[in-house]
Amino acid sequence: MPGSSRRARGALMCWLILGFAAAWSVVAPASAQRRPQPAPSAPAADPALTELVTKLDARDAATIQAGLEGLGLRGTADVVEPIAARIRRGLPPDLLELAVDTLAVTGQETAGPVLASLTTHRRPAIRLKAVQGVAALKPRGAEQSLALALGDADPQVRSAAAIGLGQLGARGSVDRLFLALEHNVLEASTSIGQLASATEITRLLGYLGRLGFDVLTPALSEILARNNVPERSKLDVVARLAELATSGAKMFLQDYVATLAPGAGGAVRRAAEDAAMRIAD
Repeated sequence: MPGSSRRARGALMCWLILGFAAAWSVVAPASAQRRPQPAPSAPAADPALTELVTKLDARDAATIQAGLEGLGLRGTADVVEPIAARIRRGLPPDLLELAVDTLAVTGQETAGPVLASLTTHRRPAIRLKAVQGVAALKPRGAEQSLALALGDADPQVRSAAAIGLGQLGARGSVDRLFLALEHNVLEASTSIGQLASATEITRLLGYLGRLGFDVLTPALSEILARNNVPERSKLDVVARLAELATSGAKMFLQDYVATLAPGAGGAVRRAAEDAAMRIAD
């Protein structure tokens, strides 16, 4: 019996050892997975970019200029924030103009917020460059910035804003463009022609005889050239010019027909040819 007892205890110990080993084979991998893994190493900084950004904090204007020009040539998204930060810290007038131009030529939409903030700068030259930059980059909020700039104190800024709204396709700003046209922002005429709906074309024709004919011809040319304007609206333009019956209207209609390819223009072409013939020289 004592021997049997020892054999039983030995068997029990073997069973416990085997069970422990089996359990460890299951648990160990899971435990290993829970061990913290080393963090991936951060990508190395671009030495060329770092050097250019460092130049922006130099004391002398020549070095800052070199930094701005180098970042402009680089033109990637990572140059926008360093330039914007330098603008916020302040720059002398000539370098500020260069910085604004540099942001615009990068083509990066992320430059929009800082350019929009500069459309209200105290210096007209900076406002002008900022408006042109916003129009070129078309960032979110561009239409609002340019619409506000239509009321700028400087005529060049107002003109750039009017042109920019046309470039943006800013249909929501047509009323503002009409108001600008009434206040002698002549560039608004072209943008109205690019954007006007059928109803707004009728509104524009009401200005014939009230504003100088040369002021309205850019809008009329745009309307007649557009493919998304109803034929009825184009015929209304021709009919109104026939009613005006001035030498300027006759020349405009003749020039329009001359721009058309042979056989193109359909009913609008025929109406323009007929109206031009009926207007006395």
